[in-house]
Amino acid sequence: MKKKALGKGLQAFLPEDYGILKEERYIELDIEKIKPNPLQPRLNFKSDSIDELARSIQESGVLQPIVVTAEGGYYKIILGERRWRAAQKIGLKKIPALIRSLSKDRYLEISLIENLQREDLNPLEIALAYQRMTKELNYTQQEIADRVGKDRASVANYLRLLKLPKDVQDFLADDKISMGHARALIPIEDSEQQIALARLIHKNNLSVRDVEKRVNKIKAMPKTKEAEPIDPDLLALQEEFLKALGTKVSISGNQNRGIVKIYYFSLDELNQIYEKIKGVSQ
Repeated sequence: MKKKALGKGLQAFLPEDYGILKEERYIELDIEKIKPNPLQPRLNFKSDSIDELARSIQESGVLQPIVVTAEGGYYKIILGERRWRAAQKIGLKKIPALIRSLSKDRYLEISLIENLQREDLNPLEIALAYQRMTKELNYTQQEIADRVGKDRASVANYLRLLKLPKDVQDFLADDKISMGHARALIPIEDSEQQIALARLIHKNNLSVRDVEKRVNKIKAMPKTKEAEPIDPDLLALQEEFLKALGTKVSISGNQNRGIVKIYYFSLDELNQIYEKIKGVSQ
C-alpha cells in the first residue's frame, strides 16, 4: 500500500504496526472540537502526571499526534487523552491528530485494545477493560490474551479481581493495596472479612505473604450456621464497628438483646483492638 506524504516528520512518530491507511489522515485539530473517549479504561487522571506532561508539551510541543474518529461534527479520542488534557491545560488551541474512519464496533475494539497496550493502567482498570471486551465484543479470555499480548491465565487473574467487594476494589484502584494483596483476599468468602483485611493491609503495610497466612487462618476457622437476617440499623452499626476497629465484627440478635463478636487474627491485632476500645472508654 502506498503511504501518504504526511509532512512534518509525522511518520517518525508512528509505530511500525500502525499502518498508514487510506481512511486515515493527519490534521491540526481545534482542541474545542475534540471530546474525551467514553471507553477510556483509565478511571482517574492524576493531576501531577498531567501537569508534568503539560510542562513537557510547553517545552517541546506535542511530539506524537493523538488518534481520533469523527462523530457528529466533533472528534472522539481513540488514543492520547492525556496529551489532549495536558494541551488544554496550557491553553493550546490546536493539537496534531490522526483521523481514523471507523465503524462503532471497530472503534470499541481499537479503543480498548490500544489503550490497554499503551497506557499505564492500574489492575482494576485493566480488569474492567477486559470485562467490557467479554461483554461488548464477546471475546473469550483466550481472544483477549491474544490481542493484548498476555497469556490466558493472566487475563483470568485480572477478571477475578472484579469478584471482590467494591471497598476492596477501591483500595486497589487507589494503590492502597497491590494486585498480589487483592488476589490473596479472593479465597475469603465473607466480604466483610475481605474489607477488614484490606484496611489492615493498608494500615500496617502487610506483605502479600502476611496476608496469605492470615487468609489461611481464616479459611481454617470452623464455619458457623447461617444467621438470621440482621436488622438494618444493626447492620449499619456493624459496619461502623468494622470501620472503627479495622476488623470483622458481627452482631446477632435484635435491638434489645444480642451478641457482638469481634474477630482478631493475631496477638498484635488483639492488642490494637483492646487499645482502641480502652481509648474510647476513657
